[in-house]
Amino acid sequence: MPRQLKTSPEVQEDLESLEPEAFAKLGLGPRTLACVRRIGFENPTEIQEQFIPAVMTGKDCVGRARTGTGKTAAFLLPIFQKFYAGEYARALILAPTRELAMQIRDESRRMSKNDPPRATAVYGGAPIRRQIDRLSKSPEIVAATPGRVLDHSERGTVAFHSFGIVVLDEVDRMFDMGFRKDIRRILRECTNRRQTMFLSATLPDDIMGLADQYLSDPIRISAVDDNDPSVETLDQRYFSVAHDRKLSLLVKVLEREQPELALIFTRTKHGAERLGKTLLGRKFNASYIHGNLPQQKRNQVMTRFRERKINLLVATDLMGRGIDVPGISHVINYDIPENAEDYLHRTGRSGRMNAIGKAFTFVTPEQGSEITAIEMLCNRLLAQDQIPGFDNGVGRQTADEGRRAAPTKSFYRGGRRTFARS
Repeated sequence: MPRQLKTSPEVQEDLESLEPEAFAKLGLGPRTLACVRRIGFENPTEIQEQFIPAVMTGKDCVGRARTGTGKTAAFLLPIFQKFYAGEYARALILAPTRELAMQIRDESRRMSKNDPPRATAVYGGAPIRRQIDRLSKSPEIVAATPGRVLDHSERGTVAFHSFGIVVLDEVDRMFDMGFRKDIRRILRECTNRRQTMFLSATLPDDIMGLADQYLSDPIRISAVDDNDPSVETLDQRYFSVAHDRKLSLLVKVLEREQPELALIFTRTKHGAERLGKTLLGRKFNASYIHGNLPQQKRNQVMTRFRERKINLLVATDLMGRGIDVPGISHVINYDIPENAEDYLHRTGRSGRMNAIGKAFTFVTPEQGSEITAIEMLCNRLLAQDQIPGFDNGVGRQTADEGRRAAPTKSFYRGGRRTFARS
């Protein structure tokens, strides 16, 4: 028998409002459509349009989608629909970082407002006693990092067998961060799983091997065009610059662009902190975030960024994965990423949900191989940008020497350098 759920006056008002017709066609009921309205969605993204009906079948699912395409709602909305339909099953959602776990929790709470399903987040670096108190109330949705939820399991404050739905979000990043063994253990101990979902921007063989082992004949959905994986609404460019001129170039770019909200990426934690402090010293409204900061400090920085009390945030790749802030107008790769796929994750912070954004990448003369790898992945040449009158310190040597052949040409790899053959 479906359970009779009480409805708050606020939710009842939502139910009586106009339903988002495009989402109604995906099989979502009135209460779930009220959640859609509450988070301000009008039309489903590609991953939502394909993944929601797949999850509604009750089968295991594997979804591939870029960052910033609405994949959180793609798995939360059908979970809500099942709950409202009386198909009660607690959901465990695993995420690679504290920030992403908190983001999933917050998105769920925005959807449900004051009504069930209730959501909580458990992650390291935060007082465990408060998390234990919240878990004792048996919330229907638990968003967690693998290490901390295993800690709770060992303490007896969470029971894996109580979860009927298990979602692994950003599986590729969890694998990159060394969570393979933890994930396998959690999946083994979730003995009452009725449905399991994997979502990832990339699906290499090791992830698909895990899916083959723990998922039963899953529905596979891809909302990524392998011929054009870059974010289409982004204006993507690069600047050629000597290493010792990068800070001066950044100042010039910020003065020219006047970004409303910008993420600036560095490769290292030390680099992020040093650059953030330097920008503050130059009177920019800036801050920085990295994994060595105390959780309370990180929360404060993210709150200020979301509330636009700061408009420039310097971050590392790991922290960038958990930043889901609407209205990011610019992404600046102060340090070009070592891994080309990280470029997509970085730039995915802007141009989200089909909004317009800009992405700039600083390339030093010895980094021709890195920019080439990015262009190969995106299947496009990035346009070169310049600041009139600015001395980039490169002289005649440019970062694209020997690399202007089309990205579809063959490559020769020797040492750290990669050159495109004509």
